[in-house]
Amino acid sequence: MHSPRLPTVLAVVIAGTVALAFLHGCQDTPQPTEPEFATVGTRRTLTVTGSGTGDGVVTSSPAGVNCTITAGVAGSTGCKVQFLKNTTVTLTAVAKSGHAFFAWFGYCKGSGTCQVPMTSDRSVTARFLKGPFVVKISSGTVGVGSGTVLSQAGLTPAINCVITNGTAAATGCSGKYPAYTPLTLTATPAPGFAFTGWGAPCSGSGTCTYSVIQAKTIPATFAPSTTTVGNPAVEGRWEQAFPTPVVAVHMSLLPSGRVIIWGDRGETEIWDPGSGNFTSVTKSFEFFCSGHTILPDGRLLVAGGRITGEFGEPRAALFDPVSNSWSTTGTMAHGRWYPSTLPLTDGQVLAMSGSDETGASVTIPEVWNGTDWRELTTAALDIPRPFYPALFVAPNGKVFLAGWTQTSQYLDPSGTGAWTPVADRNVPDRNYGSAVMYAPGKILYVGGGDPPTASAEVIDLNDASPAWRTVPGMAFARRHLQATMLPDGRVLVTHGTSGAGFNDVTSAVHEAELWDPVAETWTTMARESNLRVYHSTALLLPDGRVLSSGSGEGGGVDFPNSQLTGQIYTPPYLFQADGSLAPRPTIASAPSTISYGQTISVESPDAGSVTRGSLIRLSSVTHALNMSQHVYPLTFSATGPTTLQAAGPADGIAAPPGPYMLFLVDAAGVPSVAKMVTVGL
Repeated sequence: MHSPRLPTVLAVVIAGTVALAFLHGCQDTPQPTEPEFATVGTRRTLTVTGSGTGDGVVTSSPAGVNCTITAGVAGSTGCKVQFLKNTTVTLTAVAKSGHAFFAWFGYCKGSGTCQVPMTSDRSVTARFLKGPFVVKISSGTVGVGSGTVLSQAGLTPAINCVITNGTAAATGCSGKYPAYTPLTLTATPAPGFAFTGWGAPCSGSGTCTYSVIQAKTIPATFAPSTTTVGNPAVEGRWEQAFPTPVVAVHMSLLPSGRVIIWGDRGETEIWDPGSGNFTSVTKSFEFFCSGHTILPDGRLLVAGGRITGEFGEPRAALFDPVSNSWSTTGTMAHGRWYPSTLPLTDGQVLAMSGSDETGASVTIPEVWNGTDWRELTTAALDIPRPFYPALFVAPNGKVFLAGWTQTSQYLDPSGTGAWTPVADRNVPDRNYGSAVMYAPGKILYVGGGDPPTASAEVIDLNDASPAWRTVPGMAFARRHLQATMLPDGRVLVTHGTSGAGFNDVTSAVHEAELWDPVAETWTTMARESNLRVYHSTALLLPDGRVLSSGSGEGGGVDFPNSQLTGQIYTPPYLFQADGSLAPRPTIASAPSTISYGQTISVESPDAGSVTRGSLIRLSSVTHALNMSQHVYPLTFSATGPTTLQAAGPADGIAAPPGPYMLFLVDAAGVPSVAKMVTVGL
């Protein structure tokens, strides 16, 4: 006789139930398809909870949820309701008079209606706040900028806030208002100053319109109308700051010359340096505190990010700068929050360090081949917090780990991987310092630590026995700084705090410094008007200037007090002694692709004055680390009145494949505007 089929069916159902219970430990993980016979009449539970200090009601369509929330606590009835599986439930929140609905948390975000697909049990939190609310005006910068902020006529109490040298007056800068009071603010700069923009909830430099739904501090940023106090031919010049729609915690240069930025709140934004406009592009998932690098074909790879807290996201995404869109790619074996990425000699990408889906440190590096990830199972290494280790392609083709750990090492990324110790740094703690390969195989590590240090050290990986060597330090101790390669071979250092502790904003360093690798000396440059500390970013633009942005959304600085601004630094090499702009060599034509071992031929009407140049790989920056920057110096010789030639990189060790900026540099040290070229493809 045949055995009855019922036990088999029950076993399948039970096994499926066990699998679903296990997977549901990670909220909103896609569920496996259940057997069709088990979906008939299956229901899922939607739970609405409250938070905050206010009162309100949450209702649903289709009907079912009718949840009263009092002082942030959900009632005992109408707040936990079952719906048929796969039903999409729309939740609406309405505040009680005198109270405000702030936002959804859990499955939904934002303050509109909440769409909940009941593919699994869901939990949503509605946050209500009790009015009235105090709104304050603050300065967007510390110690810099003067002006006045006024509220609309008829508002009681009125705001008439005077900001002097970055400090808001003790009176006239705040008011208490009922929930949903419309507030319109206008900023007027003092003589000699300019208004550069609002902080959240507003942006831009026009009027700020806000419906009051919570206690809020609104920053107003004023800056000197000209930030140059000395000779720009000596110290460069900071241009006037401009508003950004998000905090530029992450910033990358695209092959088009545009810049992509994102932070915690908001979407990714594409900035066009020509028009100054931003274009918003929706993220594939939460990219905050991810690793990212420019790929050989010019796309941007993002590895990891944040699920919540310090729990790392295992997914990876690609941004296509041609279609202006994101897509997902192969998922890593480990979630990674705060990971480093590095383009390798063959176009693959290394990802290492960070914390995984449980918040534990990830010790196993992974390599992406364009589709899938390969674990380096015999190369386990625990990089302690704060993660984001500094990595470089070494002259031997291996990966050089410069820090955070004091002992620097080589990683062989082939096969399952292997580490080899190299040398100990002279300064053990350089957390949130910045490292840069300023010439092939030569690395500068500067600043970092707690309390921050001004010290600097270098290592030459071309030596038979590389060792770290102390060089003269900066004028300012810095933590949370950024080191940026310039086309003339020097290194620009910006940002940071000199104060002890994780992120002392009261000790922010506004002055830039320029390092000369030949003389191994530092020169103090012009002072940036805006504060840039933790979560600040900087990168080289194709016109030879440097874009500075970010700071905030963490490190004790909330979103309203973060820097929603960008500012451009024009280095001294672009000025003549009298302060006027210097004439620049020009590129009439250059190859769009450069194969390894190829002689590079360039047409320029200024060929007679050009002796050198550089290939600089496009930057991808976050957390004091540039994960994509790489420089290959060029020596040019004139082969005719308007023609130049130089030997290109021999292989992917000399220049990992990908998009680079090709600069010419004349005898006076003035760089051309770069030509975008692709190396190695």
